[in-house]
Amino acid sequence: MNNLAKFDVVRLYLRQQFPKHYITDSQDGTSRAQIFRVDGPHGHPLHYAVIGLDFLLGQTTESLQEVLVSSSLGDKLRNAGASAVMVTKTGITVKTTSP
Repeated sequence: MNNLAKFDVVRLYLRQQFPKHYITDSQDGTSRAQIFRVDGPHGHPLHYAVIGLDFLLGQTTESLQEVLVSSSLGDKLRNAGASAVMVTKTGITVKTTSP
């Protein structure tokens, strides 16, 4: 299964968690993660989720949805503010600076 379908799952989850916000994503420079940015209704960046490609390899679209919900990624993003929330195969951590 390709990562594009998995990226769609993450986008949908973020849209549900942050209605009326803008969700954008891009691959990081090393191609080891996809960075999802949540911008406020007026366009300023609010939150960053960095989803490791190593994490995505072990997921189906269904299991990915379950992990996003059970981990409360939306709440973690709200609590982290502008600091990036990293999702890797070893867990979820908050980076001290945004990407």
